[in-house]
Amino acid sequence: MAAAVPARATGRWSLGVGGAAALGIWLAPTRPLFAVAWAAFFVWLCVRASVGGPGRSVRIPVLPVVAGVVTTVLAIWTTPAQPFAALGAAVAGGLLPFHLWVEDLRRRLQWREFLLLLLCQPGVAWLHRAVGEDPTALSGSLGTVVLILFVASALVQSGLGLVRKEPTRALSAITFSQSWLLMAGAFAGHIGWESARMLLISTVAGSFVLMTITGLLKDTYGIEQLAPDNGLAEVAPDLHRLFIAMGWLFVGLPGGLAFFAEDLLFHALLEHSLTATIGFLAATALNGIVFYRVYASLFCGPTRPELRDQPSSAASRRWRVALLTVVTGLVILGGFAPALFV
Repeated sequence: MAAAVPARATGRWSLGVGGAAALGIWLAPTRPLFAVAWAAFFVWLCVRASVGGPGRSVRIPVLPVVAGVVTTVLAIWTTPAQPFAALGAAVAGGLLPFHLWVEDLRRRLQWREFLLLLLCQPGVAWLHRAVGEDPTALSGSLGTVVLILFVASALVQSGLGLVRKEPTRALSAITFSQSWLLMAGAFAGHIGWESARMLLISTVAGSFVLMTITGLLKDTYGIEQLAPDNGLAEVAPDLHRLFIAMGWLFVGLPGGLAFFAEDLLFHALLEHSLTATIGFLAATALNGIVFYRVYASLFCGPTRPELRDQPSSAASRRWRVALLTVVTGLVILGGFAPALFV
């Protein structure tokens, strides 16, 4: 039996390697380079996941390896037909039951590493590549079936977010729900794909801000569970303001890019499937409820005495807050001028 390894820190070089591979997935000019970047990203994820955490033994994450192999093989296919494009979207995007590989990584990776996975959005990158090379690859009856399955998966994730006790897990559920809704838009014609790309920007920006804030709360105050007596609004007013502003924009309230994108996505889905449209409305409503539950359990209510004595003005925190403020401002700008992000 392999010995447990100590907790490890996420080094800048490691995150740099993962970030470079993620950029390669999106910016690779040819299919072979795309496949190389895709394989490199999954290898990096699996290596980091196999290192283990406190009290865990070193072992290879099987589900992510299988997902990476399947999608890499599909990525180097010369001319992806519709069934292969749909299968690639399902595997890479975490469509039920392929969501298990994402859950496996979430349990194994540190929050910064998992955040990079959320920012990369490998399933959307796959769809972007498939649609860009063959706009008809996702059309037809099979595309409609996958569209409904993605909406159903989004609805399931929204429901799971209601019972998550860890803020990171609850916010991850919202992120995956939003991701699968925007991937459903890729199967809903030209308007659906345009709205999906705008929703992608909002999803990436929102998950970056919200997950970074929860990471800061964990590192500074030791917050790992939702509780009615966290009450961090008083001791962390800067993070409180950012969290509530970006959170409501993230789930689609007016004023942000997500609101405009979801409005377009609603009309695109309505033209293709009434079932998917109803599921979309239910998922977005649940996402709003999940966010409010997380917000209330982090920042509202009384503050435990031990949380008042924690430092809150470190220089590293100030520049991170400044960066998160800029990202939030860009999302608001997108709500008033969405053409800038199309």
